Amino acid sequence: MYKVKANSTQFGYKTLHGLNTPHKYPQAKEFSYTDIYMNLVDDLYPTGRAFTLPEDGVFRKLHEALNVSFLRLVSEAKLTLDSNIPDNVNFTGKDAELWEFRLGLTVNPPIPLEARKQAIKRKMAYPSNQKNRQHPLFIQHQLQLAGFDVYIHENGFIEAGELIYKLPDDIIDLGFEPTQHGGDTQHGEGIQHGSAGFEVIANRITNDNYGVGEGNLWATFFIGGENLGQMASIPEKRQKEFRELVLKLKPAHTVAFLFINYN
Repeated sequence: MYKVKANSTQFGYKTLHGLNTPHKYPQAKEFSYTDIYMNLVDDLYPTGRAFTLPEDGVFRKLHEALNVSFLRLVSEAKLTLDSNIPDNVNFTGKDAELWEFRLGLTVNPPIPLEARKQAIKRKMAYPSNQKNRQHPLFIQHQLQLAGFDVYIHENGFIEAGELIYKLPDDIIDLGFEPTQHGGDTQHGEGIQHGSAGFEVIANRITNDNYGVGEGNLWATFFIGGENLGQMASIPEKRQKEFRELVLKLKPAHTVAFLFINYN
C-alpha cells in the first residue's frame, strides 16, 4: 500500500487523495547514502513482481539492513584515508604521533596539531627532487614553514677586496647581546660550542662539543635573527625539533653557528 511521505505529491501512481495528501511540486533535497543505495536497488532490480520492494516490506527492510554494512564500509574506508593523509579534520593527534614515529620526526604533542600536520606533509614530500635544497634560502624557507622565525646567513665577507670568514664573536658583541650559555666555556685550537659560548649544530641532535678549525670556517653558516648578529627566539620545548630539522636540511659537511635564545 502506498505510504504518504514528506516528499509525496499528488502526482504519482496510486497516490492517495484527501486531507493528508500534500499538494505541492517535488522539492530538491539532499540525499543520504541510504537513499542513494535504495535508489540503486530500485534501478538495478528487474521490474517483475518478484523484485518489488514495498514500503515497510520484508524485502526492503532486508536491503536497508544490508545498506548498514555498506555504510560502515564507506565510513571505515574514509577514516582509513583520512588517518593516512594529514590534510583533513579527521586526522587526529594519534595519527600524527604514528606518522612522526614512522618518518623519524620528533614526537611533540604540546605543538598544535596543524603545525605537526604541516611537518608530516613536508617530510612526505621531501626530497621531491628539489635541486636547490642545499641553498641557504631553501633551508631558511623550510625552517620558517615549520614555525621557526629564524634566518640563514652565509659565512663569507668581502673586506679589502678579499673573501674572509668570521667567528660568531667577530660578529656579535657579547657584552651587550644575551647568549644561551653561561659559566665557563672551553677553548682550544678549534671552537668548542661554536665560539665564545655559541652553540653549533654539526652532527648530533644534542648540543655538540664540536671543534671547527680556523681553516674550516668556509663550511660554516649562521642561524639567527633577520639581520646578521641578531638573536632569534625559539620555544624551549621545540629545541630538539629545531636541531633535528636543521640536521636534516643542511649539507652534511657544514656546521651551523646558532644565534638563538631558548625561552
